[in-house]
Amino acid sequence: MKKNISLLVLNYIKFFAKLQLSKVRFIQKIKKKQLDIIGITGSAGKSSTLIACKSIFPKRYKIKTNNNCNSESGLPLSILNLKPNNYNFFDWLSIIVLSPIRYLTNWQSYDVLILEMGIDSASWPKNMEYLLSIVKPNIGIFLNVSSVHLNNFDSLKQIAQEKAKLVNQAKIAIINNQDKLVQKYTKNKNIINVTPTKIKFTNFYLPDVYQISFGAALSLAQVFNIKASDAIKNIQENFSLPPSRSSILEGIKNTTIIDSSYNSSPIACSELLKFLSNFKSKKIAVLGDMREIGHTTSEEHQKIYQQALKSADLIISVGSETTKYFGDKSQKFDNWWTAAEFLKEKITGGETILVKGSQNTIFLEELVKSILKNPSDSKKICRQSPYWLKTKNKFRQKINS
Repeated sequence: MKKNISLLVLNYIKFFAKLQLSKVRFIQKIKKKQLDIIGITGSAGKSSTLIACKSIFPKRYKIKTNNNCNSESGLPLSILNLKPNNYNFFDWLSIIVLSPIRYLTNWQSYDVLILEMGIDSASWPKNMEYLLSIVKPNIGIFLNVSSVHLNNFDSLKQIAQEKAKLVNQAKIAIINNQDKLVQKYTKNKNIINVTPTKIKFTNFYLPDVYQISFGAALSLAQVFNIKASDAIKNIQENFSLPPSRSSILEGIKNTTIIDSSYNSSPIACSELLKFLSNFKSKKIAVLGDMREIGHTTSEEHQKIYQQALKSADLIISVGSETTKYFGDKSQKFDNWWTAAEFLKEKITGGETILVKGSQNTIFLEELVKSILKNPSDSKKICRQSPYWLKTKNKFRQKINS
């Protein structure tokens, strides 16, 4: 019953989202313009690539994005400019009421719509086919394939095949051909291969993993006839990191925090450990479980542990998977608050601290918050809305009860 109601609501918001897109296309046609839709998929780096792609455009372009709302419900709601606050019954009731109202009252148009398109499964409605039933981007960007969400797929091959549907239906496919699975399952004949590009910033440092995002953005600039030099300048002026995605923050006792607590996957965690190894100070890696990676869970956690041994002087792990698969040189904890107390005792001053872990029950952003030099920097950390703070407080109370 609950599943049927959920599908009914999804189809309802999809209907109005598709109507809204048709209206935007109509308005653009009146203005003698077209609507370009860019879809971005991959196992890691979608959010940073979206921000990099948005950054390349001159101010004359009107841009809309879905800002990480990339799921079967988030994507259509972003098109309608709707977002649940607490994801409860009353939120969804409000969305049901507001969807037709937004369609009737929102007459804003835009030149470019940039969308993250994330999938959790090969099955409807959590697959790429469902997202493509809402919107069919004319430009597709395919970044990489890893074991993220592998517990809902049969194999990495199936993940690649499902994600590739985005670029295979697009007029132009921008792909990371260094990823063998991306290259193998992209069948589009109109391909632009991404050249990884390092861009220098004056106000922050970025790990090498962002080179793919910037390379994809520069490939997109090529499609829109934006000069590479202008695109790079625009990125340098406009690009900013979303909360807790490799953010560099000041910590207590003159420490440097690399806050990547938003989420974790084998590719991203490995790259951040490489980044950590470049620092000359004493290095601490706080690593949480990597979730939803299926039968590769044991192998991937063991790989990360071995890399962490080479990259960090102290390893602190949080969660059941790291407890099980990390070796005895890791200080192991079940939750963020006990790990935070241990970390604060171990900090002597001047360390570089990498914090990276998956979402839900790990919540390492709260550990980051506990070691900030300036408490006001908590606004730069992920999941600080009233909904998330309430959720985390309930989780902690439940564990401690």
